Amino acid sequence: MSRVLNRYLFRETLGTAFMVLSVFLLILVASRFSNYIGQAASGLLPKQLVFQMLGLNVLGYLTVLVPGSVFLAVLLTLGRLYRDNEMSAISACGISPFQMYRALFTLGMLFAMGTAVLSFWVAPWAVRQSVTLRDQSTEVTRYGLFQAGQFHQIPSLGATFYAGKTSPHGRRIYDVLIESQKKGRVDIVTARRGVFLPAPYRGGSRTLILEQGYRYEGHLDSARFDRIRFREYGVNLRLVPDHEPTRYSESGRKTGALWADPTPRNLAQLQWRISAPLSVLILIFLALPLARTAPREGRALKIFMGILLYLLYSNLMGIGKVWVAHRIVSPLLGLWWVHVLFALIGGILLARLYEVRLLPGSGRPS
Repeated sequence: MSRVLNRYLFRETLGTAFMVLSVFLLILVASRFSNYIGQAASGLLPKQLVFQMLGLNVLGYLTVLVPGSVFLAVLLTLGRLYRDNEMSAISACGISPFQMYRALFTLGMLFAMGTAVLSFWVAPWAVRQSVTLRDQSTEVTRYGLFQAGQFHQIPSLGATFYAGKTSPHGRRIYDVLIESQKKGRVDIVTARRGVFLPAPYRGGSRTLILEQGYRYEGHLDSARFDRIRFREYGVNLRLVPDHEPTRYSESGRKTGALWADPTPRNLAQLQWRISAPLSVLILIFLALPLARTAPREGRALKIFMGILLYLLYSNLMGIGKVWVAHRIVSPLLGLWWVHVLFALIGGILLARLYEVRLLPGSGRPS
């Protein structure tokens, strides 16, 4: 009987957790997608990078969304059991609440391990990739090389660049014009099409290979120009004078690097990563007594209280992280006081619940 019940609770809570997480992801994707679309429309982000940036951003937020989804899933699942009198039937079969909670903590351990993988490896990688793509897109969009039908200045070359149209991925351009002036001489290059080499952004430069075009050279005060026809012509478009390697913030550093350099900021980030999987278990422990409702009592109030507690928990972790990073709080205290505080709240609620239920004449807990 106990195994059947454990599988039932496991299945119900797991399905609810994925449903809640899907809703959170849908809200997040809609919000971030509109933001990236706005950046692409204003020329701040190449349109071909919108979905890449969106996916990386979602991976970074999963460490926050997963604990909250599991917490709400336990609240909803247990709340339904209380509302439908299934908890009373379970108690009548001689199954104690602590036997039932074991299935929930088994599920919590699985989610905690998954959150640990996200927190320690996946999310930092996503931050590094996002910063790299953002830096690369900044180099490109600074001079609007992928915006077709417009003239753009390239100060490092002293040139004006124009492309009639571009391919969807931005690598190929068509109807190209590059005009530059230096010491009274003018140099004009036209080409039917051009292609950027597949290894861009090295040394702050991009190499453009123009195909089937002409090069015109001459003086500004002369009507005579030399014309050279070419099949291929390489142009080095240096976008920035000096290209330095990207320096990532603590959120993008590898976990091993944080251990090796125990500065206050690195320790704060390290404790934040540890807090993500730990919060899954503490939130489940907190949800167990919070989910208890009378058969005819509504669940809205308990869910509202649960959401408030979760927001308070996550905000206090954020405050604790800032305090450690700015040396306001010792790293020894770090974020641990937040976890201890909410574990104590869960313990008090649980003890109060069963102390009240076990008073003489109160009957057996359900």
